[in-house]
Amino acid sequence: MNPSFLIDAAELASSPETPLVLDTRKPESYARGHIPGAVNLSTYECFVKSTRPADLAEFRSAMAAFYGAAGAERERPIVVYEDGTGMRAARELWILEYLGHPNARMLHGGLKAWLACGGRRTTVIPVLPAADFEPMPREHMVIAAEELLEQALLGSVTPLDVRDATEFAGTDTTACCTRRGHIPRAVWLEWTELLDAATGKFKAAEAIRQLLAARGVNAGAELAPYCHRGARSANTYYALRYAGFASVRNYIGSFHEWSARSELPIE
Repeated sequence: MNPSFLIDAAELASSPETPLVLDTRKPESYARGHIPGAVNLSTYECFVKSTRPADLAEFRSAMAAFYGAAGAERERPIVVYEDGTGMRAARELWILEYLGHPNARMLHGGLKAWLACGGRRTTVIPVLPAADFEPMPREHMVIAAEELLEQALLGSVTPLDVRDATEFAGTDTTACCTRRGHIPRAVWLEWTELLDAATGKFKAAEAIRQLLAARGVNAGAELAPYCHRGARSANTYYALRYAGFASVRNYIGSFHEWSARSELPIE
């Protein structure tokens, strides 16, 4: 059984509802063929200025306006997808849930799974009227930089760095990060380790739990995944929920924010 935030291709194809389907891929990929009725939408390039309260409020307002302009409504179910179970769709789902959408889901396995079950593609581009999208934030889904640092040093929250090995080590060349390295006390686990390359879906829940245990992560610990912009970490956020971890918050500011704030320590 899938958790409530995932939907399988067969279920989407036979759904009695008519959800708004959001294709989060790049425009050129969308133009080559997409799920019928899907709207091309992605906030992937929209960074969170910081996780301070005022900046998070500004981010929520901007994202709600963005979705409303694309025709998204709180009353209509939403399904997000990309080629597989990737970071772009996961970040979109996380933002929709964070804004309080009551029925947003991610297509497990993405377009690959849709085509495998006989779903068709189209190049017809739908145009939807703008809608009102009033945010009703779920604050429990996010952790701010100051709290993450405090709780990490106390040992009550484990920062989970899901970037690649060079980013964790601080040997990368990420242009917008003037300081490189990782958050103190962070455990490294690259986000792709939680995905099955053959199916494009999350690995089995037990396999994910074993991966975390092998990295020394306590099954009862509160986890705060982060990456660079909160996309890979959003994917990990859902992988962890899929595996049954009860206490997970996405650090949406991620290293883009952490690096820019000189008062925050880096290892």
